[in-house]
Amino acid sequence: MEHAQKPLTVNEAVEFTGLSRHYIYKLIHQKKIPHYKPNGGRVFFKQSELEQFLFRNRQSADYESQSHA
Repeated sequence: MEHAQKPLTVNEAVEFTGLSRHYIYKLIHQKKIPHYKPNGGRVFFKQSELEQFLFRNRQSADYESQSHA
């Protein structure tokens, strides 16, 4: 059985991501970051989903796109 993740609060999400509290709330309002609001109250996050959010839209480094002649 998989161990359930502890839900993160907004403050914990700020600490985990390094994003500002204001920016986290902006992303929540714009529905650009995955979050949960049980009973329409406090906001919670899954750490794994925050990691996916942070590591989306990867940009390749120069050396990765250079062809070997």
